[in-house]
Amino acid sequence: MTRYGFLGAGNMAQAMIKGLLNAGISAQDILVASPHSAAKLAKELGIQALDATELLQTADLVTLAFLPKQLTAISQSLPANLYQNKLLVSVIGDVNLNSLENAFPDAQIVRTLPNVNVSINRGMTSYALATNLTAASQTAALTFLDLLGSRIELAESNFAVFSALAGSSPAYIFAFIQSLAQAGQQNGLPAQDALTIAAQTVLGSAQTLLASDSDPASLIASVASPGGSTEAGLKALSADKFNEVVIHGIQATIDHQHE
Repeated sequence: MTRYGFLGAGNMAQAMIKGLLNAGISAQDILVASPHSAAKLAKELGIQALDATELLQTADLVTLAFLPKQLTAISQSLPANLYQNKLLVSVIGDVNLNSLENAFPDAQIVRTLPNVNVSINRGMTSYALATNLTAASQTAALTFLDLLGSRIELAESNFAVFSALAGSSPAYIFAFIQSLAQAGQQNGLPAQDALTIAAQTVLGSAQTLLASDSDPASLIASVASPGGSTEAGLKALSADKFNEVVIHGIQATIDHQHE
């Protein structure tokens, strides 16, 4: 059985650990190292808390889930022989493969950007592979990502766009669901009923799109009859520049990453 280690115990590490547990990975095969929160997380989830050195000695695959500013200090604090040829999967958003390879020479490195939906095994994760990655390491890394949801290989130059579309957009989708629910409440629905209807409809609509050979425009047309109430709503959204607002939000997210 593969043993999965996490250097860092922040929000993304916790989401991935919960996804592994949901996927049937034994809690005893999940290891975490963090000076401030590993013990608490281990007690909560039944996983093992170790120090960083012990984790590298024990885990088969190690997820780097600490802050970018900690990269140098953490890599320099660890004996090089512990991470040489070790499979390291980074979820550190702003650190590219070149920086990771410089920090952990001779390690087997995969750079990834997951989103929070990995906690329920419905994540969307981008990944880029180091040039020295062996076939065995690639297989192990992709098997790991498949436990957490869907994945897509991208050039690192596209990671900022991916981060906006997949990493940040869940917040925007939650905001959209909240707005749908508020509209339902304003028209007489109980709050929880409105929220359930809105969330389930967004979920089902996304699944319909993914299961269909049609594009979004065709599916919109299949719902909106000419002259009908749905078309009236679409016209109102268009008048309020719905598309432009969404695109502007994504662009602002991308631009902020480059500041």
